[in-house]
Amino acid sequence: MAEPSKYAVLVVDDEVEILHSLRGLLRMEFEVHTAKSGREALNILEQETIHVILSDRRMPEMAGVEFLSQARGERPSAIRIMFTGYTDVKAVIEAINQGQVFRYLAKPWQPNELLAVLREAGAEYDRQAEQRRLFIDLQDYQMRCLNFIEGLQDGQFGSLNEAGEDEVSEVGKIGYTLLEHFDRSLGLVTEEGGGG
Repeated sequence: MAEPSKYAVLVVDDEVEILHSLRGLLRMEFEVHTAKSGREALNILEQETIHVILSDRRMPEMAGVEFLSQARGERPSAIRIMFTGYTDVKAVIEAINQGQVFRYLAKPWQPNELLAVLREAGAEYDRQAEQRRLFIDLQDYQMRCLNFIEGLQDGQFGSLNEAGEDEVSEVGKIGYTLLEHFDRSLGLVTEEGGGG
């Protein structure tokens, strides 16, 4: 039986000692990537599949909030976590609003607490991935049903009586409405109705 693959975690901090410390702590359970800056981290995101991003808030050149906001555009499915040694409620709100962070951790953290949060983030990644797969499967099924309904309306499967035609028409309308909702849920259609 193949061993399950590890979650890929990207740790971003301008302090090299913290990167080494976290690599040592996490490497047995996670596939660890490290970056000393937001720019370096964005390059890694372009090349690697990352499941969880753990970023410091205060870094030179690109602050953690800005990095996580850009990372969200590059890897929208990655679960984002921010940590900092400074308690600043405004920064927490900014991180949540702009970077859509999953958790906010204060330094210094307890190793067991950090591992628990990363495991929880990995489980959240899997939950969201399963939800996306389910939406796509439902969307495919819905499209198949709509094609069948169109075939009924076109007479490809024989003729319908008046009640059957009314029912097929009503079911078709409901199906197209549901398909539009699926597309919106997956971000494929904007509120104005244009393709995404």
